[in-house]
Amino acid sequence: MKYIFITLSSLFLFIAYSQETSVTIDSCIQWTKRNYPLIKQREIYASQEQVNLKSINQNWLPKLSVQGQATYNTEVVKFNFPGMNINYPHDAYMVALNLEQNLYDGGQVKSQKNVEKLSSQINLQQNMIDLYRLVEQVNQLYSGILLGKENVKILELLESDLQNRLINMQVSVKNGLSLESSLSELEAEILKVKQNIIEADYSIKSMLENLSYLTNHTLTLSTQFDYTSIGGNEARIQIERPELKIFDLQSKMAEARYAQTNVQALPRLTIGATGNYGRPGPNFINQNLRFFGSANLTLRWNISSLYGLHHEKEKLNLNQNLIQIQKEAFLFGLKTTLNSHFSQLKAIEEMIASDNAIIEKREIVTKTAAAQMENGKLTVVNYLIQLNAELQAKLNKKVHEIKRMNVVSMINATSGSFKF
Repeated sequence: MKYIFITLSSLFLFIAYSQETSVTIDSCIQWTKRNYPLIKQREIYASQEQVNLKSINQNWLPKLSVQGQATYNTEVVKFNFPGMNINYPHDAYMVALNLEQNLYDGGQVKSQKNVEKLSSQINLQQNMIDLYRLVEQVNQLYSGILLGKENVKILELLESDLQNRLINMQVSVKNGLSLESSLSELEAEILKVKQNIIEADYSIKSMLENLSYLTNHTLTLSTQFDYTSIGGNEARIQIERPELKIFDLQSKMAEARYAQTNVQALPRLTIGATGNYGRPGPNFINQNLRFFGSANLTLRWNISSLYGLHHEKEKLNLNQNLIQIQKEAFLFGLKTTLNSHFSQLKAIEEMIASDNAIIEKREIVTKTAAAQMENGKLTVVNYLIQLNAELQAKLNKKVHEIKRMNVVSMINATSGSFKF
């Protein structure tokens, strides 16, 4: 029994710990990044780079090879001198152990390592671009939850006001100041508002479930969502997108490929040694099975590889021009999107400035309509029209504030000033 109690207590503590009481959009993005399966690619890319670099470094290790051969010759050397007749055997055997060490490779290993590192960095940046797409998804869910919560708050205020009006209406009907049908209208409207609250709650729960799945954190209706935009409430236009790093890395990769081509046109210097066992050897007169060896210093230079360097330089220039055009096209589209967001932000801020004045006037109208309805001078329908207009004005202000937060988030995410 004690064990069951401890287990249940631990379970409740875990649930309480796993449920977030307050979150920000930045924290949701960070959690989503850590939870997204593609983040595991970064570790694999890093491991691949280390493995490939080790493989490239092995070019500086001594190269060992073993070769065995047995031959039979139909014709061999014969010496016929007066008093001496020498016949060499037709079969020959040879086992050789070769050792070769690079002394100078023209920088080939260094260039290969540079290309490998750049390739790994490009893969990591591409992975960052893939993860960057999560920002928009999280932003939409987060903003949708905020809008849904504000909608529920307005609906609850509407229900509370209608309930108070219902109490007053019941007294008026009892005193014969209002019709029974007016009471029924209020009751029907309250039921309709309750339906809207239920629908809004289910919509919010659906978005909460999706965001909880993305972040791997439990988010509920009781979770408090902060109104701070991505990267703060200040809209920043400084462009720091990962795509720009991709373009720079691609340009460096083109240069590294060209440098690698130049390296291949340089000579190679190696030193080697060979140990043999067999017959015959350099001294073919001695036909005994025996050990013998040799050493060498070898210079290799493929001069014909120099012919294509001019064309490789032209290829490099063309590739650099293409990369620059792609970069300019990307920045052109990005700046167009940012200009659109900033125009939208300016319009929203102007609407927020006038929201308070609209709400103040709507409250005066609603207060007057409420008094007229309770005195039987105004129908319930006409009062509800005024009340809904007031609540809609309050909701519009909240919507505008959330839209401002959303637009600032889109600006900071589009510009790349937000780091995650």
